[in-house]
Amino acid sequence: MSGKLDATTGLTCICCRVVFANSDIQREHYRTDWHRYNLKRKVAALPPITADQFQEKVLSYRDKAAEEEAAASHRLFCEVCNKQFQSTNAYDNHLNSKRHKENDSKSSQNTPRKVDAVNLPTGHLAKQSTEKENKVVDSIDALIESNVEEEDSDSEGWVTDHGTDTENEEYDESKGIAITVCLFCLSPSANMEQNLAHMGRFHGFFLPDVEFCVDVEGMLRYLGLKVGSGNMCLLCNEKGRRFRSLDACQKHMKDKAHCRVAHDGNAMLEYEEFYDYSSMYAENEEDAESSDVLVEDGYSLVLPSGARIGHRSLMRYYRQHLKPVSEEGWRKSKDKQTVGRLIGQYKALGWTGTTGTLAVQRAKDIHFMKRLSSEQWLKLGITSNKLFVSRGRSGQ
Repeated sequence: MSGKLDATTGLTCICCRVVFANSDIQREHYRTDWHRYNLKRKVAALPPITADQFQEKVLSYRDKAAEEEAAASHRLFCEVCNKQFQSTNAYDNHLNSKRHKENDSKSSQNTPRKVDAVNLPTGHLAKQSTEKENKVVDSIDALIESNVEEEDSDSEGWVTDHGTDTENEEYDESKGIAITVCLFCLSPSANMEQNLAHMGRFHGFFLPDVEFCVDVEGMLRYLGLKVGSGNMCLLCNEKGRRFRSLDACQKHMKDKAHCRVAHDGNAMLEYEEFYDYSSMYAENEEDAESSDVLVEDGYSLVLPSGARIGHRSLMRYYRQHLKPVSEEGWRKSKDKQTVGRLIGQYKALGWTGTTGTLAVQRAKDIHFMKRLSSEQWLKLGITSNKLFVSRGRSGQ
């Protein structure tokens, strides 16, 4: 094709990276199977190949198809047992088997013959080869699909589920990756913080919006379930793609630099239970949304100094010196300490944090989705209450 190329004309094919002498040659190129093959490679994020490489692939595919057809046309058949075999070794092993000898003794044929029972007539084979040459385009399409899957190292484990609902899917917790094990190389660490430091240093993994994360352990445990049990890429999870094995999933994330959590658009709504963006809300919105009302039980009283006194009827319990500890408050305090240390580690690695308009907009989006979800649950609860009709007491 070197005689057809002329860089001064400006007529090019970006997909195949070639230039043409005139527009007729360009239009003819667009109809070729080589151009179609490179288009599909471009969709699969693969580099284009030259015309010579494409011809080599076509010839190798034809040779392979011819070998498969020849092998299929020479299958060995045992008339005594009425069985067909793909190879000579399998047929010989069958002849030495006990069942074949029993069938042979019962049969009128004393000596089994090797018969090419599936051999096709020569004219029929010639007709098939002619039809095959007339359908080169179909063969090329099959070649394109098979070669794209073979050359894309990441597609070797993809499983696409179009009919499953990933939101309602339950992961097997026994297969999840522990919070002290790396999500990408399964390297164990002494604790969760060292594991996060390892993933940030060696894989470039950072928890998104870590300054707003209120449950680091829960977030990391959920990511371990997605990768370990779901075999799902943390960045491609919205595309409905899944891998057949954990090793293929981890290889994809490392090769494609997908060692990060998707946090663009509405992706963070999946992790909203692990985050608290209330500090970014407007004060009036917080007051309007606050629905917690303190109700005194009559058994305790808080003095202006902050001390709490109790009723005398509960004296036996107060004498036990039980220290009221809020498990939720202790957990939040622990998470704040963990987040503080993580921020220090991330800043040492060059992390700058989420600030400005982006952080405010993300907080508003998640706040809106939470409010919408609560309204829907309220409507569902009201509808369910209307379905229940009391029959009243007996005799009414």
